[in-house]
Amino acid sequence: MPLSRTTLERQMQTAKDALADWVKTLSGQGLERPQFKKNPRWRQLNADCNAIRRRLDRVAEIEANNAEVAERKSAKLAPAE
Repeated sequence: MPLSRTTLERQMQTAKDALADWVKTLSGQGLERPQFKKNPRWRQLNADCNAIRRRLDRVAEIEANNAEVAERKSAKLAPAE
């Protein structure tokens, strides 16, 4: 069963918070932004954010498709009544 939008948005916020905390840790160690890509923990947290964002994009596509289907159904049924 696919995850709901609210669940994905909550996961995205958690993932962003974890990434921000790790970025703060790396910055505290004197690393700069381009050097973050060398850190495996940063790469994993960033990948998690990207995956959740892609899932949210897909949910938006599905919602748009469902709205279009509902609109077509209502338009098809309206003249028949």
